[in-house]
Formats: sequence, structure tokens, C-alpha cells
Amino acid sequence: MLDITTLILVLAVTSLVSVVGLLVASQLNPQVRAIHYWAGALAVFIVGLVLQASSPPLPLWISAVVITQAYAFIWWGTRVYGRAGNAGRPELVLAAFLVVQGLVFYFLRDSLRFSVIFHSLAVLLCSALVVHEIWRLQLAQRALVWSWSVLWAIHALVYLRRILLYLFDNDFIAAQSLQDAVTVEAINYLEGIGFIYAYSLLCVIFTTLRLQEKLRLQATRDPLTNLLNRRAFEEAAVPLLCAVTRGAPPLSLLVFDLDHFKAVNDTHGHKVGDLVLKRFAGQLQASARPGDLVCRLGGEEFVLLLVDADQAQATRVAERIRHKWQESLWLVTLCRSAARCLSASFRLPGWTMKPFTACSTGLTVRYIRPSRVVATRLLAHLFEPVTVSWRSQMSSCLCPLNLHRAPLWGLR
Repeated sequence: MLDITTLILVLAVTSLVSVVGLLVASQLNPQVRAIHYWAGALAVFIVGLVLQASSPPLPLWISAVVITQAYAFIWWGTRVYGRAGNAGRPELVLAAFLVVQGLVFYFLRDSLRFSVIFHSLAVLLCSALVVHEIWRLQLAQRALVWSWSVLWAIHALVYLRRILLYLFDNDFIAAQSLQDAVTVEAINYLEGIGFIYAYSLLCVIFTTLRLQEKLRLQATRDPLTNLLNRRAFEEAAVPLLCAVTRGAPPLSLLVFDLDHFKAVNDTHGHKVGDLVLKRFAGQLQASARPGDLVCRLGGEEFVLLLVDADQAQATRVAERIRHKWQESLWLVTLCRSAARCLSASFRLPGWTMKPFTACSTGLTVRYIRPSRVVATRLLAHLFEPVTVSWRSQMSSCLCPLNLHRAPLWGLR
């Protein structure tokens, strides 16, 4: 007959090996906070197994509290992973979970049957929460999400079977110790050994995935504004430009420049200047539709590429951005203390993309001897939309992004 104590110790050794691996991974990747919780959960689990192997003389309900708390750590680590660290205050949530389940186990300490049922229900709840946190991320790596879900589903089914047996099977209803219910408990511990190994492997994979995402963001995003950087904008814009040559809807490009930005830096300091850039970037991002591209070219220059938008639509978008920017309360306060008021200038070329005959890995935005330039001044803001019709064709888009200065159109 299988001995429960032996199975508990084997599971503890398995968990120890896994927790060492996760602790090493957590030290190598300190920026991924979730793995610290995942490794800590296994450490708590080991403590609970050792306490369980020491029962008696130690009360069994104490080990049940510790093991159940390990599942709470796993859930919270997954929550931290899914919410990029903004999961709330873990000490309050985990402490509340510990107190509630500790009180329940204490009151059920004389009933093995109901203690096992409550523990199994807690495992089912944590399993559902852990799977939910991963699914809400909508990761592109669906195989990884499904592997995580299947692992926890199998784990939950084993505990569901345990609940049903303790509810309806007379042999388990009458059990006074885990050894009396060895036929079902042995399956739980054997499944637990495989579960721990698979769980540890998936935790390392999730950590690696998060690091890859961080590297991708560093390579494609401007660190201050979190907008696309110049290189990422080029790569994303090329397919859109090529699509226009095949009959896709037109594109419109808005190139923004913050006027008197140097004066803001000189007067208020670079921290305020950075805040201005982030606020303006946020306003551009809020004005963009799904599919539009927002980019910080460098310094105080920004680009908004509007998909399926002609000049009239682009003009309305530019006017809306201008009004929102000038009416910002914090900008009004800044202007009161500045010699010059910060405003935004932008250039709006009207594009006819038919001259493109081939597209490659590069992108060129260039004015090729416009045959007609139409400028209209609106009040004192000097907003002048310019329509450009192309006379010569561009055979390819092989050069890097070159934004050549057009006649000034601005908001001052």
C-alpha cells in the first residue's frame, strides 16, 4: 500500500527542485515581479508539505492553511503578471485570504471530510482565477495560454473528483486520516508531482515572454512618450503605403512641431519640458483611431499617419487636436508664466499615392516639385493645409524616412 507520508516527502522534494530553479530565474530577471510570487508560492507549499508530514503530532489544519495560502500566492503572481505590476496591495489581499481560510480551517479542524472539501474548493477557485488572469491578457502565443489552461484544468478536475468522493462515497466520508483515504489522496499527490514540474516550466516561459516583450518595446517605442519611434514608424508605414498603390483607401500625414519648446525648457527646466512632450503625445494617441500610427520623430517633432482619411478629414483631426491642446488647463497655467505661449505647428501634405510603383523595406516622404500649392490662413493661427499633386513618379521607396521641409503651415 502507498504511504501518504512518503508521497508527501516526494512532492516536497519535487517542489524544492522547482523552487530553486524559479528563484534562480527570479534573480536573473528581477524586473519580472510575477516570478517572485510564483517562486514564493512553491516555497510556502514546501513548508505546508513538511508540516503535513509532521502530522501528528502537529495539527493537520495548520498545514492545510499553509498549503492553501500557496495557491493564493500563485494567483497573485499571475495577477501581477497580467496587470504589469499594478495589481494592488498584495499584503492586504493575501493577509485577508490567510485570515479567512485560517478561521475556516480552525473551525473545521475536527472534521477531515469538510476540511478536505473546503481546501479543494479553494484550489478550484484559485485555479479559475489563475486561468482568468492569463486569458484576459489576450496573448498572441495561444499555445502557451492553452498549455497553462489545460494544466490548471487537469489540476482542478483532480480536486473536483476529490470533492465528489468526500461528499458521496461512504469510505471517504468515514475516513479519519489521509491514510484512510489513500486511494484518492495518492492520485492527488502523484498528479501534484507532474503539476509542479509543468507549472515551473511554464512560469519560466512566461517570464521569458515578458522579457521579450520589454525588449521589443525598447526597440520600437520612444522611452519618454511610449509612442512609436522613427524606425518602428517606418516599418509599420511601408505596408500601408504599398497598400495604397493597390487601391487601398488614401492616407493622410500630419507632422507636428511644438513651437517655442526650447523656451519652455529654458524657463521651466527639462522636467517640465518632458511633461509637455508626454502630454502632447497622450493627446495625439487619444486622437488616433485603431490602425492609425503615432510617432515621435525626435525632439519636439511628432507624426500622425491617418488611415482611410482624405485632406478634409485630416484637417478636422488637426483642428480638433489644436483646440484641445490650446484649451488644456495646465497649458494655460504654463503660458501665464512663460514669455511665449506653447503652441503646435503642423504640416498637412495632401497625398496622391498612385505614383508609387514599387515598395520595399524603406520609406520616403518627399515633396517632388508640386505643381499646385493651395494655402489658406485661418484667423491668426496660421493653419495652412497644403495640397500637393505629383508630377513625377517615384519608382520605389528604398530610402529611410526623409521629411523635407514644406512651406510653413502652423499654429501660433
